[in-house]
Amino acid sequence: MAIDEVVGHVAAPAQTFVFGGVLRNAVLAEMLQTSMALRDLDFVVFGVMSDQQLHDAFASERPGRNRFGGMKLGVSGFAVDIWRAELELTIAGQTPQVTSISDFLDCVTLTADAVLYDPRSAALHERGFLEAMARRTIDLGTRSRWVEPWVAYHFAHVAYVHEVTGFALSEAARGRVREHASSSVIEQAVRYLQSKDTCANPRATVRSLVDAVEE
Repeated sequence: MAIDEVVGHVAAPAQTFVFGGVLRNAVLAEMLQTSMALRDLDFVVFGVMSDQQLHDAFASERPGRNRFGGMKLGVSGFAVDIWRAELELTIAGQTPQVTSISDFLDCVTLTADAVLYDPRSAALHERGFLEAMARRTIDLGTRSRWVEPWVAYHFAHVAYVHEVTGFALSEAARGRVREHASSSVIEQAVRYLQSKDTCANPRATVRSLVDAVEE
């Protein structure tokens, strides 16, 4: 199984967690009583001291780099993205020093993604994720700031989650999107989604988000 293969590459005391989208979509599929294709898996690693150390752990898989600085590889037919927990804090505009799992989860772009699953202990850690799913709301992580060069990444991610879930945007999320909805950011967000295989029509996805906040 792809999850076991990935986790097996990283030795204790480092911890490898399944993160975000695959967990959100599993809950969403149950809520909607439908199936959702599993195309990729995201993992976050805590306790690895450097990007090089993480790369060395997966050297046999010949990993590449994804657009936001993590690693990309293929495992058992799945596209896998894996990165150190510190990167999430950098993307959130915070000092890249992870002190706890809750610290990490507070910095995730959206609460609808603020969830980690530990395959070794079967423990689930979340920060507003269950509430977001229950209320069908897209809201911002409490410590997620949108700063360059990550603004377009955040914008694209909100657009993608908005399309996949159909959830309403919170007032805070609407305000953040409106604040950054310049033509430059919109175009960068489209290009980011075009680089992923999970979005069928990136321009329409981003336009749908812009239209939603202008209503």
